[in-house]
Amino acid sequence: MLLLSPYYAAAAIFGDGIAENGIEDQRRISTATELNSTGTIYCDGGLRGTATYIEANLRQEQIPALVVTAAHVLFNQKSGELYQSCSYLPANNRFEAIPFTAVSAYQFSPFTTDKIRQSETDIVFVALERAPQQPALELAEAVFAGHSHQPQGLSLIGYNSNLNQITQSTECKVFNSSRFHSDKLLLHDCDARSGASGGPMLATAINGQPDGLAKVIAIHGGTLFINQGKNSSPTGDGAAADPERWINQARKVDRALLQQLRQFIAYLAKDFPDQR
Repeated sequence: MLLLSPYYAAAAIFGDGIAENGIEDQRRISTATELNSTGTIYCDGGLRGTATYIEANLRQEQIPALVVTAAHVLFNQKSGELYQSCSYLPANNRFEAIPFTAVSAYQFSPFTTDKIRQSETDIVFVALERAPQQPALELAEAVFAGHSHQPQGLSLIGYNSNLNQITQSTECKVFNSSRFHSDKLLLHDCDARSGASGGPMLATAINGQPDGLAKVIAIHGGTLFINQGKNSSPTGDGAAADPERWINQARKVDRALLQQLRQFIAYLAKDFPDQR
C-alpha cells in the first residue's frame, strides 16, 4: 500500500545514507530574488503551507492577484474539511495578510487511499482580495524527456519551521521511479518540512534552453513512501533518497494545469463582470 508521508505534514531531509556525516540539510537562508515572490498560507489560526504569487495576465481589475499552492494545505488533516478562514502572508509577514476571495475547482480528496492520484491532484489556485507588493513568478511547462531535457538549477522555496522563515533548498536532483511513476509528478530530493508544502519548484534552464530566469515548473506536495507495516517508515533525516521506497514529490506544471488556471481566470472574470 502506498502512503504519502504524510500528505499534510512532513516531507524529507535527505543525505547520502552515511550516519557519520550527520544530517545534510540543504535548506539555506537565501538572497535569491525568487524568494520575494513567495509567502505562506495561514488558515484558522495556524500556518499551513507555502504559496507563490504568479503571473496570470489578468486584465480585470477586480481580480488583483493569484497564488498557487498545494490543495491539501487548505484542509484540516483530522476532519478532512476545508478551513473556514484563510489568508496569504507575503514573505510570511502576518501584518500584511491578504484574505482569499476565491479558490479554483479541484479534484483533491484528503482521505483517498490512492496516494499517487492524491498527489497528482494536490494543487489549487487562489484569488486574493488585493495584490501583494511582490514581483510575480511565471509558470512554465517543462518536458522531461532524456538527460538533455532535465531541468537545471532545480531548487525548492518553502517555509522553514526551524528558522521560522522562508528558505531555499538547492542542488536538487530529479528521479525516475517504477513504483511511484506518474507523468504528472516530479520526484525530487529537495529538503523540506511540512510548512514547505505548496512551495514552488524552480528551474533556471527548462527544456534544454537556459535563460537565466527562474520559473516555476512544479508545486511541492510531500513525500511518497512504501508502507510495509510497523517501523517501515523512512529511516530519518539524512538517509539517502530512494525513488522506489522514499522520495519527495511535486505536481508538475503541464498543459492540464495551465488550462485549469485559464478556466479559473475565466470564471473570476465572468463572476464579477461589473466591478472593474
